[in-house]
Amino acid sequence: MKNRSPILLASFFILSIANLLAVGLSVEGLNYCTKPLLMPFLAAWFFLETRLKRSTFSILIIVGLCFSTFGDTLLMFAKSAGANYFLLGLGSFLLAHLAYIGAFVKYPGVGEGRVGKKPWLVLPFLAFLVGFCSFLWSDLPADFKIPVAAYAVVITTMAAFCLNMSGRVEDGAAKILMWGAIFFVLSDSWIAVAKFKFTELNDSLSGISIMATYLAGQFFIAKGSSKANDSIQMVPRL
Repeated sequence: MKNRSPILLASFFILSIANLLAVGLSVEGLNYCTKPLLMPFLAAWFFLETRLKRSTFSILIIVGLCFSTFGDTLLMFAKSAGANYFLLGLGSFLLAHLAYIGAFVKYPGVGEGRVGKKPWLVLPFLAFLVGFCSFLWSDLPADFKIPVAAYAVVITTMAAFCLNMSGRVEDGAAKILMWGAIFFVLSDSWIAVAKFKFTELNDSLSGISIMATYLAGQFFIAKGSSKANDSIQMVPRL
């Protein structure tokens, strides 16, 4: 099965390019065909990459990718089917981030990470959280204020725990993971800004920016997690 891993990864990249073209050219049919397949192919690649050393860490990363699939699918219908789909998609991604947080916590040596040794490093994350929520707050409909704020807390927490992987994994894996978190935060921030703050933004350009940063974020999280999993000591399975 190991030799299928490059095929799955190549398929993910082909689907990613096709989806970006669909978003940029506003081809809804191609978007509906490609978007729900993106994370399953990435998850399948990650599953094969980590199958010889299955751990709680790797399982939780796969769980996060699965919830991301639900989020991708639900958000496709948010514009046409109403706000409930947006909130359900938001909830799915919130669960995905909670799974990633769980994975980073379960990885050995949580207290030996960069943030664990220097807790003050959470301050930039807190500053971003407060600043971003303040920036959006007056434009958020009443029904969205609590869900968006809760989501912002969770994704910021995910990024902080991702930084805490530094010092626990080799530098290459830590850097890849951190880039994944940064791109993911950028993508989600862009969604909120485009939906609530600058609604006049060009849909195609905004959509490409959101999807490009999202795909980069998910890939780097999966790639960094695969490298981190290679050096993990075996732990009991869930």
